[in-house]
Amino acid sequence: MVPVDTRTLLLGEDRKRTRRWSIGAGILFLASISYFAVVRTVGFPQIHLLLWWQGYAVLLTIFVAVQAYSNGGIGVSWLLVFAAVAGVILNYGGIGLSGAKPGLLWLVRYAVVGSAVAAAIVGTLGFTIGTAVRRIAG
Repeated sequence: MVPVDTRTLLLGEDRKRTRRWSIGAGILFLASISYFAVVRTVGFPQIHLLLWWQGYAVLLTIFVAVQAYSNGGIGVSWLLVFAAVAGVILNYGGIGLSGAKPGLLWLVRYAVVGSAVAAAIVGTLGFTIGTAVRRIAG
């Protein structure tokens, strides 16, 4: 078994790729917050059904697996999912459907906790898939 240092495990093998993927997390946050704002405002039911929670989770898992395959870095995998889910939650995605919408402070709390939980689950799953495929492929 080859020992792996902590930095490589968290951030990946190549600093340039890590930087690109980190910038990608920011873009993913903006795309996520924008997409769900448009869907909520305008309403595109055909697209909305594909990219709501289940489809979104599958797409994020695939996206993170591609990142893990290309560079590794579980921290980057978590960051990608955290950013994407934070964008959804900050647009009240799934929040306030059956009651009053929470205030800004509660919304931010929900975003932090919900994004951290999603990052731990979906980010770890995507990372595991991507690194497994990379090791199998050789």
